[in-house]
Amino acid sequence: MRRTGRKFISPIEPLALKWLSLIEFSDEESNRTKLRAQALRLSNSGYSISQISQICLTTHETVSKWIDGWEKYQFDSLIDKPRSGRTPLIHSEMHDEVIDIVKKNPRQLKSAITEIQEKFGKKISVKTLKRIIKKNCVGVEDGNLSKANAMRTSSGKRKRKLKS
Repeated sequence: MRRTGRKFISPIEPLALKWLSLIEFSDEESNRTKLRAQALRLSNSGYSISQISQICLTTHETVSKWIDGWEKYQFDSLIDKPRSGRTPLIHSEMHDEVIDIVKKNPRQLKSAITEIQEKFGKKISVKTLKRIIKKNCVGVEDGNLSKANAMRTSSGKRKRKLKS
């Protein structure tokens, strides 16, 4: 017996289809939620899993899981489950403002931390601040923010100080 490899969603009611369409084109939903809604609508329209996986740029296993989730949990299957990992203290949208604060006086990171705490209401450590600086590629050419950056060579290794 040969398998056709076809799996379709059970027919979706018109009202649920309308909701899926609203979710798909919503600005408030995450991209993954919109993608799942699109996949379900495509499956309801008769597209195969392999066609949907090509459209959504995912694997056919993933699309199959989305369809199974819809069959079990309906709209609850569209929403992402909580993921592990800590939420950042300073979100990436605020990094430019943090860098501007540091650039005012790059040699005094503790005073920058105080200003950041006053402005955003969030207390961060010097290590966290240095991570933000490093992540945003601020270095010697952008204001000589730290001795470590000044001592780095182009290969990323530190130069040794010679004793005189």
